Amino acid sequence: MKIYEIVPVALGKKLPDVLIKNANLVNVFSGKIERTNIALFKKRIAGIGNEYNDGKEVIDLKGAYILPGLIDAHVHIESSILSPVEFAKSILPFGTTTIIADPHEIANVLGVEGIEYMIKSTEGIPLNVYFAIPSAVPATKFETSGSTLGPEDMVSLVDKYPFRIIALGEVMNFPGVLNCDRELIAKIEILRHKYKKIDGHAPGLSGKELNAYIDAFVRSDHECETANEALEKLSKGMQIFIREGTAARNLDSLLPAVDIINHHFFSFCTDDRDPLDIQKRGHINGIVKTAISKGIDPIIAIRMATINTARYFNLRSMGAIAPGYKADFVVVDDLKNFNVLYVIKDSKIVAQDGNLVVKISSIYKNVPETIGAINIVPPEKINLKVRDMNKKIRVIHLKKGTLLTDELHIEPKVKNGYIVCDPINDISKIVVIDRHKASGYSIGFVKGLNIKQGAIATTIGHDSHNLAVVGNNDEDILLAIKRIQEIKGGIVAVQNGNILSEMPLPIAGLMSDKPLKEVIKEVNHLKDAIEKLGTSEDILMHIHFLQLAVIPKLKITDKGLIDISQQKILSLYLE
Repeated sequence: MKIYEIVPVALGKKLPDVLIKNANLVNVFSGKIERTNIALFKKRIAGIGNEYNDGKEVIDLKGAYILPGLIDAHVHIESSILSPVEFAKSILPFGTTTIIADPHEIANVLGVEGIEYMIKSTEGIPLNVYFAIPSAVPATKFETSGSTLGPEDMVSLVDKYPFRIIALGEVMNFPGVLNCDRELIAKIEILRHKYKKIDGHAPGLSGKELNAYIDAFVRSDHECETANEALEKLSKGMQIFIREGTAARNLDSLLPAVDIINHHFFSFCTDDRDPLDIQKRGHINGIVKTAISKGIDPIIAIRMATINTARYFNLRSMGAIAPGYKADFVVVDDLKNFNVLYVIKDSKIVAQDGNLVVKISSIYKNVPETIGAINIVPPEKINLKVRDMNKKIRVIHLKKGTLLTDELHIEPKVKNGYIVCDPINDISKIVVIDRHKASGYSIGFVKGLNIKQGAIATTIGHDSHNLAVVGNNDEDILLAIKRIQEIKGGIVAVQNGNILSEMPLPIAGLMSDKPLKEVIKEVNHLKDAIEKLGTSEDILMHIHFLQLAVIPKLKITDKGLIDISQQKILSLYLE
């Protein structure tokens, strides 16, 4: 669009391409609701006002509420198990028209090739997809990743995709910042000197350490667990992304920190959501609706889902309904029920009443080389027996609704001189195997999965995505390992020597290449199978985060148990 083309439309000298009439417009600038008409030209808003009364196409909203397209401030597409295009299909009907994606997961498997696949495959689709280039590949020194992303790779990618890459992805290695790790600092310096945002990831960081972290130009955080933590970070200049994902849910604990004075410095994000969760709870729209139901003023909640995020990322034409802004809208019945009636992207209706009404496909059709055969230690050489040392052992304790874990010290259950699983006390075995270089594996124990019988194996394991298997008997664990190797990555549920369900993930062992409806069907079948193992909770996402060696307290990678706070590998046994 050229300025000289849109000005005549704004002046009423030329008919708009689309006229939206009888709209209750949510104005995020004034905080008012305005009954008005909106004139659109190409993909932009030409003008707002009742003096516009005709168009080449007319959409009569009959008093429904129209607000800016919703923005997800931080999301990993890979966690949806959907390809990028299918992910777009899953969220567009809920009103999300812009996302800031961090392709951290595929980068840890495929490196630059994986990042370029994510960028190229989202070209030409009716979703604004911007990227935060991953800052940590590998994420830590305590795991084996499939690739390395150095400063020179970042220079190349930003130069090649200057408008799609708008930030440095979450700087998870905050100890590296505090220790002035030269390579990490170099990555930050490269991106900040190109005027890109530096996104943060610093759970629990406070005081002088927080000051030092922010000194590295880190300006956001999505890991706050308490209102006090959020308020301290906000007071020191950070934008707080309130996360409501599948496993990590911080909305309830952080909403009390939001008030009429500080709300401009809060945004919403999903971080990691699986496709069933998206279908059940929606996307950013569901977070807005919940926030309103908990007493947040609707205008404030909508600002947190739109203009606040757009301004943080310098998305100058997004996040509001105003002349010159992109014609991306969500139409809802009212600001309480928040039922999405229409989604308009680039002046076109793309979804109605929860259903897509347009076909979505990418210009880029090529899928990158997948991870191929899982490169692990031969299963027959994996010794799953853990010898009893007559000592207490360390056990990872999962907590509901958070990625934080505790470290338990317990007397293990022993049989024939070996430590075994203890389903009665909810103690399962976990095996993490390097699937990239076949360098080895580690064994630990975890509480909180409630697996009574069987095993679950997955090649999704944040952040290096090695093969992890949890279960309560070695035979099923070994069968799950072998099956994952046969299907070349994915998720498998096993019970009593039988494969109950499996889901191949041919794109880097992280994403399916199947359509959304088929993926949802497969995930439903998989979760039903997991329930047969005895657990009543949705544990799959929690399993995927057991390797996450950047969130306290105790995690496990292919190199062993990791104490996140002390930044060291621990023995299974207490001294």
